[in-house]
Amino acid sequence: MSMTTALSGLKAAQTEISATSHNIANVGTVGFRSSRVEFADVFSSSPFSNQRTAIGSGVQVQRVAQNFTQGNVVTTGNLLDLAIEGQGFFALQPQADKNGTGGGAVFSRAGAFTMDTKGHVVNGANQSLMCWPVSTNGTPLTNELSQAVPLTIPMEQGAAKRSSAVNLQLALPSDNAMIGSQSAIPPAAAFNPADPTTYARRTVVPMFGADGTPLEAEAYFVKTASPDATSTDTTYKMHLVVAGQEVAPTDPLAPDTITFDGAGTMTAGSSLSFGTTAPVSFNLAGSTLSTGPFAVTQASHNGAAPARLTNLELDGSGSVWATYGTGERVALGQIVMANFSNPQGLKVMGKSTFGITSESGAAQTGTAGTSGFGALRSGALERSNVELTEELVNLISAQRNYQASAKAMETSTSLMQTIMNIRG
Repeated sequence: MSMTTALSGLKAAQTEISATSHNIANVGTVGFRSSRVEFADVFSSSPFSNQRTAIGSGVQVQRVAQNFTQGNVVTTGNLLDLAIEGQGFFALQPQADKNGTGGGAVFSRAGAFTMDTKGHVVNGANQSLMCWPVSTNGTPLTNELSQAVPLTIPMEQGAAKRSSAVNLQLALPSDNAMIGSQSAIPPAAAFNPADPTTYARRTVVPMFGADGTPLEAEAYFVKTASPDATSTDTTYKMHLVVAGQEVAPTDPLAPDTITFDGAGTMTAGSSLSFGTTAPVSFNLAGSTLSTGPFAVTQASHNGAAPARLTNLELDGSGSVWATYGTGERVALGQIVMANFSNPQGLKVMGKSTFGITSESGAAQTGTAGTSGFGALRSGALERSNVELTEELVNLISAQRNYQASAKAMETSTSLMQTIMNIRG
């Protein structure tokens, strides 16, 4: 009997040493909750035994309790690092399994988050931070955990639009001495963008492709006629080159020349179009014939590129706001906060996460800063709540208990050996 009692003491002390060692090993783990071993005595008796002389049968582990006290909050400067100051847990969606389906939500105090390639806000275990969809003013559209979605931060917003119309205002030179390297009027050779003698001037044209990226587009102007005895008109022919390839006029029969009269007023060519499958129209109205050098007075187009993320904000209530380009703030989601009537009943799942059990009760969800939930602090992390000095003292105490139980077992063995040595 005494041997069994001493053995239970050894096992209990070993369990406490293991729990204490686990706490010490995770002293630097973000969001880690320390644990302690709680023991209960083993005592059994029958109705026929004398309660005044009954002796217990040793010790047993009653439970390993988690410590949910607040850990120290340290500043990191990383915007996606989040710390909960007060009660509550983050709700996380586990990584999808090999069949592509995810399990139920898990909960954690560890707020070291980053972004993956798809823009999801995830932790080191690739678990997604859950949020509620919101309206344009940031008000959550639901407060049900089952309707929460992974928080996603798009790096771009808005659809790309191909440039289909370009406004181009020019000042074309009337003096033949300002036609650049063009050899003659008109040039003797056919237009060739690689041959400066075949055109007078060129300029970059702002244009976007279908994916919203800028195109390498240039407009070339060839002087084809100067005022003479038969006409006072001055004419230029326009060529469009995109990505090194000349783009033919949309209508081969339509003139692609710009004509000015003797007073320098544009009389033809204010609207030109190039390309067949994806035509681009050029509005040259307002262009002039000038005695000065060639100049571009205005250039614009109707293409658009998606706006890039320029700023991200997370307030104390868990609302996530993003700014794209120079536009207004856009609400992206409301971070889900969860709490439980009995946090001690949560299942420890590793990686600083916990799961719901029948003992913990259902998750109570809400927003940070409201009743029952702590505030969120962006750019900070909650460290482990392990008190290292206390754990070292516990380790020494558990070691002493182990040695004492071992001594009790040694004494029991000695008594049994004495009995075995008795000779009749």
